[in-house]
Amino acid sequence: MEKRIFGATDGIRGKVGEAPLRPNAIKALGKAISKYFENGRLVVGRDTRVSGEWMCDAAVEGIKEQGGSVGDLGIVPTPAMQKIVGEREGIVGGIMMTASHNPATDNGLKVFLTDGDKLSDEQELQVEEYYFEQELSEDVDPPAVTYEVEDNPAAVRDYVEAADEMLEIGNELEGVELVVDAASGAGHDYSKAVFDEFGIEAEMIDPVPNGTNINDGCGALYPEKMAATAKERGCVGVAMDGDADRIILADEEGRIWDGDRIVCLIAEYLNENEALPNSKVVLTEYSNLATIQYLMNNGIEVDKVVNGDRFVAQKCEENGLILGGELSGHIIYLPWLKSSDATFMTLFILKIMREKGCRLADLWAKYDNLPSKQWGVVVREKKDLNELPEWIGAMAAAENRLNGNGRIFTRYSGTENKLRILVEGQDAEIVEEVGEALKELVEKELG
Repeated sequence: MEKRIFGATDGIRGKVGEAPLRPNAIKALGKAISKYFENGRLVVGRDTRVSGEWMCDAAVEGIKEQGGSVGDLGIVPTPAMQKIVGEREGIVGGIMMTASHNPATDNGLKVFLTDGDKLSDEQELQVEEYYFEQELSEDVDPPAVTYEVEDNPAAVRDYVEAADEMLEIGNELEGVELVVDAASGAGHDYSKAVFDEFGIEAEMIDPVPNGTNINDGCGALYPEKMAATAKERGCVGVAMDGDADRIILADEEGRIWDGDRIVCLIAEYLNENEALPNSKVVLTEYSNLATIQYLMNNGIEVDKVVNGDRFVAQKCEENGLILGGELSGHIIYLPWLKSSDATFMTLFILKIMREKGCRLADLWAKYDNLPSKQWGVVVREKKDLNELPEWIGAMAAAENRLNGNGRIFTRYSGTENKLRILVEGQDAEIVEEVGEALKELVEKELG
C-alpha cells in the first residue's frame, strides 16, 4: 500500500491551508493518532510558525474527542520533544507541528514513539487507515491566531538533566562564548535557556521569532552570517534549522563545518576513546567522497544509505553502530536519540574541545572537499528519469565529461515536488556545466 497523507521520509508536510493542513483534517489526524496509541497520554508541541498554534489546538480537540489525554509543550525543538516523550513516565507518544527548514508558509506533523523514533511506514499506514475511516467534520478556514511564547521551564529542566547525565559536563562549560543562529525557530528561546543552564554565554544573532520569519534567510541553510560573526568574536558558531535538529558549525577562523565534518570530529573522538563500535559510521549518498576517503585513511569505515536521518538511524541500529549523519547537518548519536539534535550536539562538541584543551579550529579535518554542487529542480511529477527520451544519452555524456573522476546522484525529494541533482568531480567548472545541462533537461521535460 502507498501512503496517501504521510510523506516518504518525514511525516506530513505541505502548504498551510491546503489539505491535509486544514483544521478538520488535523482534528481527524489527532483522533486517528490517539486511536493508534490506544488513547494513552500524548504530548503535542510546535516550532515558531504561527500556524502551529491552531494546528495543535485542532489535534488536541481530536485527541480528546477520541477519549485520549494530552499535554501541550508549547514551542519546543523537535529533538527536545522526542527526548521528553522518552523520559517522562506515562507518555506514550508525541505529535510535533513543524516543517523543519521550510518557510513559514509551510507546516507539517511528525509523530514519535516513546523511544524517540518516528513512526515506521507500516505504522503511518495504520494511522492513515484510522484517518480515512472517519467522516471529517465541516471544513472551516484556519483561525486567526496571535503569535505568543510561553516559557516551559519543566521541559528545559528535564532536557538539561538528561544531557548532563549523558555528557557529565556539570559546570565545565561555564563562561564559554558561543554565537547561535537558531533560524528564528524553536531553538531561539529553548536552546538559549539550555545553554544558560550550563553557564554558556550564547549570543543569539537570528531575529526574534514572530511567527512568520522562521528560516527566513537565517539558520542552517544560511550559515554565512553566523560564520562571519564567529570569526569576529573569535569563538564557535552554531546554526540550526527551524525545529533545531540540524546543526552547522563555524570555527574561530570562520570556516563552516557541514555535517560531514562534524561526523569526522565526533567519530575520531569516539574512536580515540575506544567508544566507536566496529570503528564505523553511517553517511549518506550526499556525503563528499573526500570525507569518506579521510575517514577510511584514519581507520574508520563507512556504511552508506540514501538521504534521510531516519535511514541513517535505522542503519546504525541494524549494524550495531552509534554514529552517523547527513551533509545537511543531521547528526545521529544513538546513545542520546534516534534523531538529530542541534542543542545536544553543540554541548557534545564543546565538551570535546574542553577535554582536548583546544579551539574548534584546531580540530579541522585536514582534507579538501571535491568540487560538488546540488541542484533542486521543481517538477510537476516524479517520473522515472530513464523514461525521459534524452536522459540516458545526457547521463552518458555527463559521465564522459567527468572522465571517471566524479559522480552524479539524483533523487526525488520526499517532501517536495523536486528532483535533486548532485554532481561531484575534480574540476569545478565541469561540475557546473554538467549539472546545468541535466537541470535544463529536467526542466524541459518535467518542469
